[in-house]
Amino acid sequence: MTGTITLSDQSVLHIDARRHALRLSPGIGGAQIDLGLTVYRQARPPAADLPRSEDWPVMPIHERLRLSATLYVSTRNAQQDRRYLCRVDGEHLVTAILQQGSFQMRGFISDHQLRVIEEQRAGKRIWLILALEALQVVQDEGKPARFAQPTGELSFDVGAGEWADNLEDIEAGTYVELLVPLAGGADYADAVELLRDARGLLREGNVPSAIGQARKALEQVREAYGTQKAFADAVKKTPRQRTLAERWACMVEDLFSTMSGASHKDDVTREFEYTREDGAMLITATAGMLKRLSADHDLL
Repeated sequence: MTGTITLSDQSVLHIDARRHALRLSPGIGGAQIDLGLTVYRQARPPAADLPRSEDWPVMPIHERLRLSATLYVSTRNAQQDRRYLCRVDGEHLVTAILQQGSFQMRGFISDHQLRVIEEQRAGKRIWLILALEALQVVQDEGKPARFAQPTGELSFDVGAGEWADNLEDIEAGTYVELLVPLAGGADYADAVELLRDARGLLREGNVPSAIGQARKALEQVREAYGTQKAFADAVKKTPRQRTLAERWACMVEDLFSTMSGASHKDDVTREFEYTREDGAMLITATAGMLKRLSADHDLL
């Protein structure tokens, strides 16, 4: 959908996205986003078609404009559920004339924002929406120069494959983080808070305490699924004979048992040492189990 901005002299900027307009580049803690756009300026209609006015500003033929925008993203369409993403600015001043020209807008997206988009889009295309602003210097004849900031909007979709290719280029999958929705209101708020505590403790280098908090969060999964009983039945069978529910129960109980070594110091576990990488794996695995539980909320 082409965006338009009506300038002070009633001429109109037409702004559109180029083919494969999106490009992501690696950054520290995120990615630089570049948007390739086109622009041309349509002259104002003949004076006979407009109301008579003596106050139209006199604009230079090759006026240079600064274009910027607030960038929103939607995983549904351009009109619904748009979420703020970042600010983007024109890389250079734009000279908008009657012939179409190219320009680029640039901003920054954090790693966390990229992960949220991935979670919400669920393998589908996304929409990018630009709330455009054009900063221009207006020179009214016989009056001091002043600033004007007319606005417009441009939206375009980015295909699932194109988005995935960009993520691959910036190695966004190198670090994995699971987003755990709070299904059914605050049903899992306590468990999620324990995971947040675990993540904070891990950042501080307190690996055993971090694992201990994640273990407490996993207890809600054990209770909801009844994994202790299912595990007791499963170990009486060979692994090949176990049902899917029993195999999940084994995973939960084995995870719980592995984490218990960080909290309990008995004859076996007193020599256990957990690295930061061990802690990250166990916390992430717990988050995965809690995410699965939230999806099964209505089935239990």
